[in-house]
Amino acid sequence: MGITYAARRGWWSGRTAAVLLATALLVAACGGSNGSDNRNSDNRNEAVETGTAAPTSGATSSPTVSGAPENPEVTATRPATVDPGDPVDHDSDTDPGDPAGQQPETAPATPTPTPGPIEPLTGEPLVDPSIMDRPALAVKIGTSSLGRPQTGINQADMLLEFRVETITRLMAVFHSQGAESLGPVRSARSSDADILANFGQPIYGHSGANPGVLQEISQAQSAGKLYELRWDRLPADYWRIADRVIPWNLYTTTSNIWDAAPSELKAPGPLFEYRREGEGLPSGAEPAPGVEIRYLGGTIAHFAWDAEVGGWARWQDGTPHVDQARHPDGTPNPSVDPVQVAPANVVVLQTEYTSSTYCNYCPEAITVDSEGGLALVFTDGHLIRGRWTRPSASQPWQVTDNNGNPVRLTPGQTFIALPGGDVLVMVEAFAEDLLKNR
Repeated sequence: MGITYAARRGWWSGRTAAVLLATALLVAACGGSNGSDNRNSDNRNEAVETGTAAPTSGATSSPTVSGAPENPEVTATRPATVDPGDPVDHDSDTDPGDPAGQQPETAPATPTPTPGPIEPLTGEPLVDPSIMDRPALAVKIGTSSLGRPQTGINQADMLLEFRVETITRLMAVFHSQGAESLGPVRSARSSDADILANFGQPIYGHSGANPGVLQEISQAQSAGKLYELRWDRLPADYWRIADRVIPWNLYTTTSNIWDAAPSELKAPGPLFEYRREGEGLPSGAEPAPGVEIRYLGGTIAHFAWDAEVGGWARWQDGTPHVDQARHPDGTPNPSVDPVQVAPANVVVLQTEYTSSTYCNYCPEAITVDSEGGLALVFTDGHLIRGRWTRPSASQPWQVTDNNGNPVRLTPGQTFIALPGGDVLVMVEAFAEDLLKNR
């Protein structure tokens, strides 16, 4: 028994209040559940009603997951100079008084320290003031098995994941630092423009798209939502690596793209608020060992709280999601061990998808909505429930808790998930097993 999301600004069933108190949120986008939403329904339903979510496999051992197959029409025969964006991959003491019995005096309250400047997209102390005027840089990154492990994504301030056809893509957003090697760079989609408008006027790097989407990106540039520097406009700053097949072998470096951008682009403002050092979590925060995110289309991601690293270690389709270091020329760097993606925060925004006007087989995420949707924020080993709203593309997402207060994240990297599918809070044993057996 789950909740069905009936319309974009829709209604919820009569069991809404009961289910929202449980530790699992089940959301089926676009008017109902598809076939993949019914997997292991007996286990999941029991989990929702008891307030503990069953893992995908219905067990507390290592996960059994499956993603949608990649389209066999995408092959290594595609020309090296073309990546059109195909349909598959497509955070007071008191003085006791003296012994003579004088009245106690209240000691002055300790003043709250004034925080210094922080980086807008991580909330961490600002080290280099010169970066504050530069734009964000966003690069589209592939997530399919032929493009993993990726390189450079652990250096991103934010990672966003959303659907492209039957799988997902990442948007890696940089501002506080860059990556000397980053990839695989993949193609644009209709979802991108409104998502990127959250970050001021970011530079947008990608590998191409179909003509309709390219027109849409051009229109977004004219509207000031982004500034496009795709691979064919900077051919010297993107390259193909030898140990991957086309189109999963296009890489770049952030410094060169930044250098090529106009100086007048708008820098990003803060997307979230952040807790100060020593500041506790709000009273409504619930301990949460991890979360399972099921994207419509088949991709399944797990995040498990890893207290040792202070982040949410990520798995994709049953395997640890790692960042593999490469040299600036793109060759693997065997002297550096792969590092698992483990952001300080995971922000899950309930998202509806519709068909793109420019690509009828492409799902487009609806990320501008004055009524918004439910939000689940995982930070410091806890879950904070709330909502997101965004009245216009010129405003960033606003994420508030159930009391209407802005959610304050842990400083560090944030992963934003836009699933449109089921979201389940893990049982502790399942999260422990993931961490133990990676």
